[in-house]
Amino acid sequence: MSEAAAEPDPMSALVRLFKGLADPTRLRMIAAMVDRPRCGQDLAAEVGLSPATVSHHIRVLSDAGLLRETRQAPYTFYQLDLEQLQGAVKAVSSPKRVRELATTPAVDQDQRAVLRAFFDGPRLVALPAQRRKKEIVLEELLRRLPRRREYREPELNRFIEVVHPDYCTIRREWIVGGYMEREDGVYKLAPRGRAVLGA
Repeated sequence: MSEAAAEPDPMSALVRLFKGLADPTRLRMIAAMVDRPRCGQDLAAEVGLSPATVSHHIRVLSDAGLLRETRQAPYTFYQLDLEQLQGAVKAVSSPKRVRELATTPAVDQDQRAVLRAFFDGPRLVALPAQRRKKEIVLEELLRRLPRRREYREPELNRFIEVVHPDYCTIRREWIVGGYMEREDGVYKLAPRGRAVLGA
């Protein structure tokens, strides 16, 4: 599949959108653009900023996909794209939607079905007995670890315990599955684990 034909990463788009909103000045500008389109000069006067500063914030909001533009020479008018904003809020409005976003784009629909069956929110309910399903769950748990060059055993136990109380089994399965290597109580990603994380 060519890069142009690849589907956009919904997580990246959401992060960009919420970053666009994460500024009090931009929120004031958005409030000014809810009811009607505004040009840069209008916004500068409304929010009390220089035109250059307004241009910078307009660029951030446009990159986030939050604005619609109309050109009426010599001015460009901007208005909040309310549908985009509502879509972003809807995307994080339920635990199920958030869980789906939390899995990496490489996870396909079958893998998502396995994760839904064995996770209850952030918690792992049980480790699957079937090998392929177990690998899917182990790889997802690996993705949830904070990135480190190495993990001391007590530290790794604490990370795993947040998700599942039987950290000994999870650690052992990572070793047996070739995801991690252990030496003197220190765990490191093995080649298979690095491949899962793209490291």
